[in-house]
Amino acid sequence: MRRKSHHLRAPGAHASGSRLAALAPVALAALTAAVPSPALAAGAPIAAPLVESKWLKLDGIPKEWPVAFTSLGLKIKGKPSKTDLAAQVAIAYDDARIYVAADVTDDALRGGADHVKVVIGFPGGKVQEVALYPGQPGKTAGSVKVPGGKAVAGARVIEAPRSGGYTLEASVPWTAFPEAATTRVGLRAGLFVHDDDGGGVDAVVGSAASEAYGSLSPLATEPELALTDGLLRSKGIQGRASYDLVADVAGDGMRERVLVHERFLIVLGPGFRKGAQYYFEDLGVDAKDGMVPSLTARDLTGDGQAELILRKRSGSSTKYREVIHVLQFGAGDTPRPIFQHEIAIATDKGSVVNDVDFVADGDKMTIRVEPGKATRYDASNYAEGVETTYDPLLLPWGPIKSQVYKLTGGVFTKASEQRQAGAAGPRPAPARAEEARAAPKPAGLSPAEMLDKVYALYRRDRSASSSKPRFDLGADVAGGKEPERVLLHDRDIVVFGKGFRGGAGYAFMTLAQFASPADIRSVRALDLTGDGKAEIIVHGTVRAAAPKEAGGGTVDRDVVMIFRVDGESIQRIFAAEVARSVGDKKIAGELKFVRVGDKMGIELAPGKAVEWTEQTYPFNQDKAPVGGFEPLLLPWGGAQPARYVWNGSIFAK
Repeated sequence: MRRKSHHLRAPGAHASGSRLAALAPVALAALTAAVPSPALAAGAPIAAPLVESKWLKLDGIPKEWPVAFTSLGLKIKGKPSKTDLAAQVAIAYDDARIYVAADVTDDALRGGADHVKVVIGFPGGKVQEVALYPGQPGKTAGSVKVPGGKAVAGARVIEAPRSGGYTLEASVPWTAFPEAATTRVGLRAGLFVHDDDGGGVDAVVGSAASEAYGSLSPLATEPELALTDGLLRSKGIQGRASYDLVADVAGDGMRERVLVHERFLIVLGPGFRKGAQYYFEDLGVDAKDGMVPSLTARDLTGDGQAELILRKRSGSSTKYREVIHVLQFGAGDTPRPIFQHEIAIATDKGSVVNDVDFVADGDKMTIRVEPGKATRYDASNYAEGVETTYDPLLLPWGPIKSQVYKLTGGVFTKASEQRQAGAAGPRPAPARAEEARAAPKPAGLSPAEMLDKVYALYRRDRSASSSKPRFDLGADVAGGKEPERVLLHDRDIVVFGKGFRGGAGYAFMTLAQFASPADIRSVRALDLTGDGKAEIIVHGTVRAAAPKEAGGGTVDRDVVMIFRVDGESIQRIFAAEVARSVGDKKIAGELKFVRVGDKMGIELAPGKAVEWTEQTYPFNQDKAPVGGFEPLLLPWGGAQPARYVWNGSIFAK
């Protein structure tokens, strides 16, 4: 989802992805390859899906593994022939363990000597490893050891001899890799099979040229696989991310991976959204074009959880305004802005860049903004618009020498301001930011004429392709008692009115989940929270390519999303999937609004199936929200109706 009012696009957007493999064991089983995949190309990612341990039967014969085996094509030591030493391997994991399977061609298995080495590289360059030793069948048990020969407690290796070699399966606690206590994304890995014919290891094949960090391949865990299969593939994004950070931004004690790929900010992690999904939002500008000059992670609030510090430019690469945003996930899985300030402007006439410092204040940080430096601009020739949505750019010749912001009530608010003598100059024009902005109110216009001007301003700003909105409502969604106009233009929800932003501005949100405006079937307004203001209810169909396990074609998901106008922005407060279909096959759930005291509750219930049965339905019953949508309830498996009531901040069960 992309949302926009006056600042960072999509703050708090409930957009995420998860792979079908994470949801459907049936599909996982179908992924097991009878024929191994080609040898791993140098540097190509190694897939490591998230599994449930009950799916894996550790008997040394990895026939049920949920990932295709990869051939180890690099000869690291010796010149082994295909009959002397060759190997195919796979790796998977769950919250407690990693699992390794290998199919090894070896002319003679020597238990306790031949072994498979698993090397994992962690962000920052640290490398840790374990060695998996098969036992001597019928005589000795297999073992897992760390460098130095110490056995790993709780680890298991089961081998199974076969003609011309052996197979093995192993489970290794994550605790064997100390760095994994906090970091399980952004990893690298190498898998190496060592052959010992009696005189020491004389041959090694592997997935990397060496065990050095720089030689290892990326290890793609479940949310990283979901990102590749989902957003990156659907948007045709290739190549490296402009930013790739690893930090604990979700506050669960584990570090998340934070990336910016082109226009998209992405967050994923082993405990974030159940370790199988990712969050993304459309920033509205492309980092490859230099429009996101900085992204860092730092704990500013003293709670041990890092905030994201993002600098974003609006305009073009040579003419822009730059704003700093501090985003916090808090206890949720979508970020919210807790500080915003305009800090730079550049035009063909000159530029001004403010200085921003983070200063220790006990266990917290304060934010100090100072005017900084101007190039070719001074008080006599600067006449740019003044930002009014958040604190504007400080000018070296202006009346403010510095501003200090402190954490108050969960957000950074201005605590002090140091003044200086300002120089006289031309009077700045009203702000004309790229985002939803206030139009100067011409003298003599009636309120109706003013609203027409605001609507025309939106259409010009957004280059609206149609002359008329598809839906046009009058409803009291914000401000005073006067109703606002709520429009659907293409895929934009637009709000403006006499009491909204002084009757001179608008807010909008792009419903980017929908591929086409025609996929948005209805927009209506109803007070669901009991505060006297109506919420905006959108019903539409989200379309995606169906997996092979579902018969191919297109998966159509009917969804209902609910938005409220919060201040001057539009926020999504609830979303649910209410139907799913592939061709003529369909599951239709039920959603209805029910009275609960002075509020309206939302009730989801199982519906009916068309041409699908419990045995043929190719998806699982989701137990938690997927992609920010409450799950579709299936007409089997004992799913019970769920009721959600507004608690002042969210719709909760």
